Amino acid sequence: MEKEQWKDDILRSIEGAKRAEPGPFLFDNIREKIGSAGRMQVVRRPYLALAAACLALLLAANIRAMRQSNEETSAHSIYQIDNTNFELY
Repeated sequence: MEKEQWKDDILRSIEGAKRAEPGPFLFDNIREKIGSAGRMQVVRRPYLALAAACLALLLAANIRAMRQSNEETSAHSIYQIDNTNFELY
């Protein structure tokens, strides 16, 4: 019985509530922001040059790391196990 009273009190508390309405210029502002987001912007030359230099540096570092890795794997390690000494039959 107490639960039913509590539910009824909650439901009655929204009786006078009105539907929320947006401000008069809200939709115009949203449309304006969406329209300006679609415009293309030109990237300035110094930023483009900096991006190209960073890309070239990154590529050079990756190539050097790959070459160094290949050289290390081709060299014989002193810790490499000689399988010929472990004949099982």
